[in-house]
Amino acid sequence: MRALFGCLAVLLGAVSIALAARYGYKGADTLVDGVISAVVFGAIALCAFLFDAAAVRLWFMGHRLGSAAIGLIAAAALVVTFTNSLGAIAARGDTTLAERTKAVDARKDDRAELARITAERAAIVFVPATEDAVRISREMVSAAERTRKAECGDGDPKQRGKNCRQRESEEADARTALTATIANKAATDRATKLDADIRAVRKRLDGVEAVANPNPLGTTLELMLGTGATTLTTWQQTIITAVFELCLVGIMVIFELLGQGKQGAVAASPSPAQEPDQASEIVTSAPVLAAPRKTARKGSKSSNGGSVKSFVRDHLFPADDGERVDIKALMHTYRKWCAEKGIAPVELNGFLDEVEQLCGKLGIRIEAGDDQRVYCLGVKIEAPEPASVH
Repeated sequence: MRALFGCLAVLLGAVSIALAARYGYKGADTLVDGVISAVVFGAIALCAFLFDAAAVRLWFMGHRLGSAAIGLIAAAALVVTFTNSLGAIAARGDTTLAERTKAVDARKDDRAELARITAERAAIVFVPATEDAVRISREMVSAAERTRKAECGDGDPKQRGKNCRQRESEEADARTALTATIANKAATDRATKLDADIRAVRKRLDGVEAVANPNPLGTTLELMLGTGATTLTTWQQTIITAVFELCLVGIMVIFELLGQGKQGAVAASPSPAQEPDQASEIVTSAPVLAAPRKTARKGSKSSNGGSVKSFVRDHLFPADDGERVDIKALMHTYRKWCAEKGIAPVELNGFLDEVEQLCGKLGIRIEAGDDQRVYCLGVKIEAPEPASVH
């Protein structure tokens, strides 16, 4: 279970750091400033990600003041990360909203343009004409002009034939027909252009995703609650960001609390058959800081009777880094020591609790080995390990 929460914490932490870093990078004007802002914001998010777990660990290690200080720093980093993540989410939403608004506006413009073009196209009344029709009309005008000149002369009344007026009328009709053909050709070209524009606009409308509302969530909330869509969307983004960051903090705290469960398991009173297993459940991560201590002669009497502290002082000594003492062996030696002195040993729970506290104060590291047993690292006991529990 703890490993699952650890993986989930890493995943959400990576997302939180990426959001904060992206917001810092996007908010800068230059590449260098963007990288610097991304590193700073990402580092703050990383501290918010780790410091809450560190505060829990320090609390269980007994460092109350340090835990409170780290907790305050974690809270401050969380506030900054929260605002950065909110800014990143809002920026992404703002870009999407702008694109959707642009799409809606573009569709409105296209529909208006299509309506205008369609109306103009419908208003055009013409007889289709081509370049060939215009060319033929020009040739007819030229032929009528030549015929008119041949019949009417160069303007001398004596040269006018009896059909001169008819030829003039024919030339005028030819020129009128040419004018109409040219107008029809222009109307035909305009209609062809409008038809092409209509097809292009319709193609754009068909190719763009239909967007009824740029902010569908905000519009829905507005219909439900009667408040502005922008305000409701902003609150929704804020709540999402807050819940996300709080989930990350909760996961890290749960991760550390589950880790403390092994140490808290020794609180129950064990039966004699369970003693070795519970003795192997004490684990702490205190660093190895034990300094050499003055050794006592074997067999020296303790001034504190069955005190575990006296036993540890007289029988547990610094050793090379590779040496270690099994907790179970340490317990056997303690019981033998109590038997030699004729005093009653403390119960298993009390012995384990005192050993853990003493090792923490002395900087002796306690870890679980691959054999599922727990050892005190960097120390040795002077008495040999007994073969069985008496």
